[in-house]
Amino acid sequence: MQLTTLLAETLKSGKITISQNDKPAVEVTVSEKKIDADVVDKDFVKEIVATSRKANTKKGIGESLRRGVDSLREARKAQPTIKEMVEDLCREGVTITLSYKGDRVVTVGAEANSKLTRLVTGTKGVEINSPLKLAEMGI
Repeated sequence: MQLTTLLAETLKSGKITISQNDKPAVEVTVSEKKIDADVVDKDFVKEIVATSRKANTKKGIGESLRRGVDSLREARKAQPTIKEMVEDLCREGVTITLSYKGDRVVTVGAEANSKLTRLVTGTKGVEINSPLKLAEMGI
């Protein structure tokens, strides 16, 4: 059992609000085998994504392209691990959702089912519910 499913099995219900500068940024709600992270402040998520990508806007277009190619390579390397985690969530009946202001954006785990992402990820356990909201969040 993966850490993600162990966490979902251990937590029965509750709600946590993650804030930045006394401003709510993400509300995490846990209920029986479901975890929903509802993004309230998209700038918080953009900041996390930018930090993880080590983005530097002062670089030229060549550097941006190189970072994009490097990101794709890293994503390919991580794909087997992600696929294993997603399949574990499905087996255990656990669902994790990412929402933006109450609208579901991405579903991972038991309740996900997308033919399009199945072609890309190799598993039915990832569903992009709202590509527009996902782009709006900057992910």
